[in-house]
Amino acid sequence: MSIAAARSESNTQPLAADAALHVRGVAKSFGGLKAVQDFRLSLAPGTICGLIGPNGAGKTTAFNLLTGVYKPDAGEIRLAGRDITGLRPHKITRAGMARTFQNIRLFHNLSALDNLKLACHLRTRQTALDAVLRLPRHAADEQEMTDRCLRLLDLLSLSHRAHDQSRSLPYGEQRRLEIARALATQPKVLLLDEPAAGMNPQEKVALREMIMNLRRTFDLTVLLIEHDMGVVMNLCERITVLNFGQIIAEGPPAEIQRDAKVIEAYLGG
Repeated sequence: MSIAAARSESNTQPLAADAALHVRGVAKSFGGLKAVQDFRLSLAPGTICGLIGPNGAGKTTAFNLLTGVYKPDAGEIRLAGRDITGLRPHKITRAGMARTFQNIRLFHNLSALDNLKLACHLRTRQTALDAVLRLPRHAADEQEMTDRCLRLLDLLSLSHRAHDQSRSLPYGEQRRLEIARALATQPKVLLLDEPAAGMNPQEKVALREMIMNLRRTFDLTVLLIEHDMGVVMNLCERITVLNFGQIIAEGPPAEIQRDAKVIEAYLGG
C-alpha cells in the first residue's frame, strides 16, 4: 500500500475490536498535577501515527502509561483486543508492544549482539533446567536467537558492529540498535520516543525510510513521539496532539498543520 493510500484509509479511526492499539479515557495525576486527562487513541493495524505537543504536554507520560511504567488512575488500554491496563512492563512487552526511550537505554558494557539477545530471552522456550544442564533445547534456542539477532543487525545496517560494545557506537547507530532491540521482542506495536533526536538532516531522511521499511517487513503498527515536524508530517498517516495533558486535535497531517488550536499551542495566542 502506498503512503497516500494509507493516509486516505486512516482518516477514519478503527473500531476498538479492529484496532492494533485502542486507548479510552486514560488519566494519570501526580499529586495535584493532572499529567494526562481522558487520553484516547485508536491505531489501525499497519499504520504509522504520531503523538506531538509542546514540551511538558504529557507525551512521555502517555507512553509510560501505555507500556506499564505508570499505572493509569482511570481508563482502558487494549492491545489487539486484549486488555493490558495496569499490566507490568514485561507482560505488556510479551503481549506484543515494545518501545524505545528518549534517552538511549542500552546495556553499554555489552556488545550490540548481546543487547539484542537479552531482548530475545523474553520469548525463549527453554527452561532454567535446560540452560543449567546445557540440554539440546538450550543449544537450539540459543542458536535460533543468535541467527534472529544477526538478521536484525543486518537489516538495520549494524552487522559490522555485532561484537562491538554498544558504548563505542556513534550516536545514530546507538539509536538504531535500540530500535533493533525493541524489534527483537517481536512486537506488533512499536512505540518510538523521539527517534530523530540528535540526528542531522541526512540521518533523519534515512530514519524515515527505515521506519517505513520496518513497518512493511514486520507488519508493524508504529506510534512515535517526535519534535521534528518535518519527520512527523512526512512519515505519519495520523497525528494526535497533546497540550497540558489533554488532546486538542487529531487527524491527518494536512488537517493538523492548519488547526488553530495546534498553532496556538506551539506559537502562543
